[in-house]
Amino acid sequence: MTTASRDINDLFDDIVLTEEKEARLGYEEGLKDGQEQGNEEGYKLGYAQGVSLGEELGRILGQVVAQQQRNHTDKVRRSLEQLRSLIEQFPRTNDPQADIVGSVQNIRSSHRRLRALLGSNKIPGTASSESPVAERKDYSF
Repeated sequence: MTTASRDINDLFDDIVLTEEKEARLGYEEGLKDGQEQGNEEGYKLGYAQGVSLGEELGRILGQVVAQQQRNHTDKVRRSLEQLRSLIEQFPRTNDPQADIVGSVQNIRSSHRRLRALLGSNKIPGTASSESPVAERKDYSF
């Protein structure tokens, strides 16, 4: 017989190494599956958030464009131009270097300032400047 006999310790090492090898293969397969599922879930979440953010920015831009058609003070006009510029410069591609959160915060804070400016000024042609009764609230029951 030419079969080489193996040492019992080598057989035990093979058993231990087989266990480790199978564990490593299972881990790698599970990691791959998890990444695929996580990527899909992340894509769906990112898409939904992107649509929501797009709607918000579109609504703000629509308000800015509408307000730019009216007569305003220089301060309000500059604020409108600044806000429109911020929205137009918002990244539209997947750039990892882009600060999307910071851009959104800048747009929102600029929008709040603009609303405060518009709220403190009487806009010509609105009901509140033509009739003071429209501003009063009815607290009767």
